[in-house]
Amino acid sequence: MKRKWLAALLMITMIVMLAACSSGTTNNTAKTDPKPATTNSSEPVKEEENKADETASTAPVDEKIDLKGRTIRLGQWWGMENYLSEEEKEMQRKVEEKFNCKIEYVTVPFDQIQSRVITTSVAGQPFADIIWMPLEWTIPKMVSEGYIRNIDDLVDMNDPNWNDIMLSSGKYDGKQYSFTQNDNNGNGFYYNKTLIQKNGLEDPYELQEKGEWTWDKFLELAKAVTKDGVFGVTQYGDTLSLAIPFIYSNNGFVTKDDKITYDSPESMEAIQFVSDLYNVHKVVGGTFSEGTALFYPGYRWVAYDFNGSMADDWGYVFYPKGPKADKYVVPTTVNMWHLMKDVENPKDVMAVWMELYERDKEKGYDLVIRGEEANFRNQEALNTLRKMLGNGTVLQYQAYEGFQGYFKEAIDNIMSGKGTPASELARIKPLTQASIDVTLKK
Repeated sequence: MKRKWLAALLMITMIVMLAACSSGTTNNTAKTDPKPATTNSSEPVKEEENKADETASTAPVDEKIDLKGRTIRLGQWWGMENYLSEEEKEMQRKVEEKFNCKIEYVTVPFDQIQSRVITTSVAGQPFADIIWMPLEWTIPKMVSEGYIRNIDDLVDMNDPNWNDIMLSSGKYDGKQYSFTQNDNNGNGFYYNKTLIQKNGLEDPYELQEKGEWTWDKFLELAKAVTKDGVFGVTQYGDTLSLAIPFIYSNNGFVTKDDKITYDSPESMEAIQFVSDLYNVHKVVGGTFSEGTALFYPGYRWVAYDFNGSMADDWGYVFYPKGPKADKYVVPTTVNMWHLMKDVENPKDVMAVWMELYERDKEKGYDLVIRGEEANFRNQEALNTLRKMLGNGTVLQYQAYEGFQGYFKEAIDNIMSGKGTPASELARIKPLTQASIDVTLKK
């Protein structure tokens, strides 16, 4: 009898151990496989066994988010809701239905956004959950002052749909604070195709496509049309609109990694080249929209200013390559979205944003091009813009308090012949270094 009792006890122990091993295997599988477990067995699963393993094997990967009618507010300055494509409107409708929320675009004048962020955040009531702002406002200043939250723990930062310019320029102290659905910035030279044809000159677009669009070719064309009240190139606003593109198109920078680089050989060569355009070749002047200037620097949206009223035909190309460059570049300022620090349930808010816009990079770029078809006059210009998207080089120097004012002053003096590149840049170097130090709080 005793032997039978021991045998039964041994049998029960073995069954318990086998069950424990089986349960452990199921749990390990659930941790490594993101999909719910499946079975090929035709044998029905017992209800008791299913309940025991319910959490490990059948829980959904993405828990349903119900925002209970909450309004998600997106801050910007141009009335974005009025410019959404039909695809974007449909995506918004689906998001509102899926998450049980409402999307509201809060429009604040551009020159008031920064102060509104600060005052409403200090009051504990940020005027929007996510706000579209220039990167130079936010990194490092607004991030270091605690107004903006990083998103690293809220989304998958390994998602391949994040664009390169965001990942390279939207970080601070190793964390991601700025984010965007796509890079829609184009910046290059508009040019008067009618003037090119009248003067029997090589078309810049054809030169670009052959890889022969260089400073030398630019100067050749600019000098050829400068006569009878027509000039080779005109400014967009001020002298920086020409100096900056040529610095970056020669593999130079104004600042890089929080260090002054405007006096590097590449940058100095570019500043001297632009000075010669003003003071030696005298090819700067005229008005592009009136047909009295061949080249005009500008972002993609500059076309809105003149396309409707300009009689001459025009095109769009990259800035020409300098002697020290091996590729065309797109120097650009960048606007991105930023999640406010005190937003309630930030992970849910980011989940909504992730499905609100087209994040596939190629599809996003195609949307940008379709949106510009009414503003760009020919396919060549659209082809150039398409190549620019995703290839921007961010103008970091604008982030430092007071820096741009000192730099512009020096460039103005150089272009007006009041000083040389060497003397003017040496004069402002202590001032611009102080701007960097103050901003970084060194």
